[in-house]
Amino acid sequence: MKNCLTCGHSQEEGKFCGKCGAPLESSVLEQAATINDMNDYQDQPQSQFAQTVQETSQSSDQIELIKKQSKLYINHFLEQSKNPSASLNVEAAWKNNIISMVIYVIITALSVFMLLKRFTSGGFGFFESYGPSIIQVIFYMSLFLTLLIAINVLAIFLTSKLFSENLSFRNIISKIGNYYALPIAITILSILLGLLKSYTYSIFMLYVGFTLAIVIIPIFVMINVLSNTSKIIDNFYSFIFYLVVTGVLSAIIFSFIIDSAIGDYLGFLL
Repeated sequence: MKNCLTCGHSQEEGKFCGKCGAPLESSVLEQAATINDMNDYQDQPQSQFAQTVQETSQSSDQIELIKKQSKLYINHFLEQSKNPSASLNVEAAWKNNIISMVIYVIITALSVFMLLKRFTSGGFGFFESYGPSIIQVIFYMSLFLTLLIAINVLAIFLTSKLFSENLSFRNIISKIGNYYALPIAITILSILLGLLKSYTYSIFMLYVGFTLAIVIIPIFVMINVLSNTSKIIDNFYSFIFYLVVTGVLSAIIFSFIIDSAIGDYLGFLL
């Protein structure tokens, strides 16, 4: 039975009351359900649209953040190129110095890959099929260089902690990274020379950049740390301790590298 909401008349069939002509109860409920379905349908696209707008806004914010960080790093790089020994706020500079180290590691790996491909593509194609892939070279070289940089940071940290001021890892990274603008520039030059097929000069510049980043800069920083702080023992013996720690750890790393796949790839350059 269907009841009329206006006059209370009951009837079994029909959508309208046979007495007063008003819509029956079931018809009103059906219309309400239809309206609710339409509202849900209309709300769903609006919700999806709002979500899309939010995701777009977040992507835009991330892009702006990347642009801002890139601009800050470029300014930092140019400043360090002009005056690498300037004393900077460690908290403000250490992140940019880590970026410099990462950039150096990546471009050095790319330079090594380019030279390896040059050598492995020679010999009438005999070595071409056995040449390393770019992923292999970047992975192994990045690991190799990262370990060497970590050894220098650890050696300076131990030496400063035992014989000089108690420097944090962040402070040491900041001090070393201040001087990485020059190795980066030299390694980029190595890549450009390789693209121009001047491979002898490219290898030479690669070694110069490597020597600066891994040997000369850490030694220079260690000497400054020892000379600018109070002495527990003579600076000469402190420096000898640094060299011993660096030498022992480096020997362990090199023995590991020689026994790994990267040793075969580095053999092409030696």
